[in-house]
Amino acid sequence: MKFKNIGIVAGIILVILLPKFFCGEKKEQGGMAKGGPNKMPIKVGVQVLKLEMVSPNYQVSGTLQANERVDLFCETSGLVKSIYFKEGAQVKKGDLLVKLNDADLQAQLKKALATQKLRNITFERNQILLKKEAIAQADYDLSITDKQSIEADIELLREQIRKTELRAPFSGTIGLRNISEGAVVQTNTLIATLQDDQLLKLGFAIPEKYASLIRVGDSISFQTSGSDKVFFAKIYARDAAVMAATRTISMRAICANKQAQLMPGLFANIQIKLGANNPSFMIPTQSLVPVLKGQKVFVVQGDSAVEKMVKTGFRSENKIEIIEGLTPGDSLIVDGIMYMKNGVKVKVSKGK
Repeated sequence: MKFKNIGIVAGIILVILLPKFFCGEKKEQGGMAKGGPNKMPIKVGVQVLKLEMVSPNYQVSGTLQANERVDLFCETSGLVKSIYFKEGAQVKKGDLLVKLNDADLQAQLKKALATQKLRNITFERNQILLKKEAIAQADYDLSITDKQSIEADIELLREQIRKTELRAPFSGTIGLRNISEGAVVQTNTLIATLQDDQLLKLGFAIPEKYASLIRVGDSISFQTSGSDKVFFAKIYARDAAVMAATRTISMRAICANKQAQLMPGLFANIQIKLGANNPSFMIPTQSLVPVLKGQKVFVVQGDSAVEKMVKTGFRSENKIEIIEGLTPGDSLIVDGIMYMKNGVKVKVSKGK
């Protein structure tokens, strides 16, 4: 019984002392952490800023399109009687491309023309008889109606015959055909594709912030994939509104396709000049930090990092223009950005 009481007392003492022991150890460790590493300056790399002449060019990708493009379909269904074009050939506006069988319509037209001749004779005879009061007015009116009716029938038949002919709506290059002579085509059967590639359109989109810098009438240059040759185009139109999903404005330029060096559908790498060369700061993009109210950078002042709000201009592949917020001679922090906050102690790494 005596030993049991001693064990109970010892247990109570341990329960009281152990929390104090561990709490004291944590405080000691916390104090070491607080007094140790946080007081050590962070090593950073800097770039001493100086003004340089900047050529503000904006790069964007685009796609070449034919000046005019149309998928060719027949207006009526029928048997293909003749094909008058060669695949990949140049055709002129109005050229006959495809002829469908129209034998039945031609026969109906021949019959209608014979009927028209007879009704014209009847109309002229009744006109003379009416002047002599030899026929009633009703008979004369009926002959007029018959004459106008056959004329309408002839006009309808000629329009139906016209629909059996497929003609080029404009001059251009015709593509591969999808039919053969003897085939029966429907109104939804694709015959071929016709493209006017003497002029080419270049479609692209620009960010809304460049809307005031890129205008209709500006000249642009571009290169196509796999070619070092530079081509030139002129912006002729832009969309009436900014696309809400991408915050961009669609634009189109046009260029002459001399010697058919270009093809619709090619990818184009476009260079657009945003203005005259101006002295400015170009800094690495990784040194720019986006914040709620804009964008900021960190510069070294004394032994501390100081944040500065900046206003940016155009962006190249790995640099961005700063047009407001920095001065020549500022030591811009370019390495160690992720550890920066206003007032933190820093040490400039040697060789930076």
